[in-house]
Amino acid sequence: MSFSLVVVTWNCADALATLVRSLNEHLADAAPELVVVDNASSDDPFAAAREWRGPLELVGLDENRGFGAASNEGVRRASGEAVVLLNPDTWVLDGSLADLAAAALERRALAGPRVLDPDGTVQPSASGPAVGTWPWLRAFLPAALSPAVVVARTEPWRLERETQVAWLTASCLAGPRDLLLGLGPFDESIHLYAEDLELGLRAGRAGVASWFLPRTARVVHVGDVSSSQRYDDRGLVAGAVNARGVLVRAYGERAAGRAFLADRVRLSLRVAAKRLLGRPAGRDAAALRALSGAAREPS
Repeated sequence: MSFSLVVVTWNCADALATLVRSLNEHLADAAPELVVVDNASSDDPFAAAREWRGPLELVGLDENRGFGAASNEGVRRASGEAVVLLNPDTWVLDGSLADLAAAALERRALAGPRVLDPDGTVQPSASGPAVGTWPWLRAFLPAALSPAVVVARTEPWRLERETQVAWLTASCLAGPRDLLLGLGPFDESIHLYAEDLELGLRAGRAGVASWFLPRTARVVHVGDVSSSQRYDDRGLVAGAVNARGVLVRAYGERAAGRAFLADRVRLSLRVAAKRLLGRPAGRDAAALRALSGAAREPS
């Protein structure tokens, strides 16, 4: 099996250097092709990319075309049977990305690993159904009190077993190259945020499953190294607006509205509970404000 890693960069050369060092340490023997697509950065990501000891393809775009469009270009340039889309602000802890690529090929599906924060805590990276009853169960029923069958449909990223999910985050996402090309993979009209949600829902409608494989592979993801430079705190609002638009197109205004309301209820309860317990609630409060702002935007 051959596989390629596709990394899209924008003003994140230092982060890419960290990723490449980890690839050299853990994946040099597997020698995947590394395809780096740069969205017209002001720094020099290619200097960091050239430290990779394996096959290398460098693609410089004339303008910032967005994450989805640049990722699509990378998949087109890749030569491996499987492609692993990987954010530049990730790093690997072992050689398990080869196993993730192999699993995606075997299943003819999209596949995602266990994603960790830099401190080792588990990061949300796989999601259940975006509309219907499940978002409401997620709002009112804490995962710690839920049976695994419910967690698999509400917060599957908490599970330790392989689980078919509605969609996977694009911080690390694998698939057969021909399958990805058939999907796009991404909708290039979405510049940044929610393109992975749109891909997962569209893939599911096309009969392509998304599998969360926490025992197969793992990566560390810092998050928002490039996007925070472009959007600052507005990134949360932009992401919520895009997600709402994706849900409206997929399920209609009513279903999307109910899903957003369920998420606002969930976050309101989380913020209230954390403040009552004296725990930090800033991240949840910011997400709640973003959802409230998105609800005021036209669909």
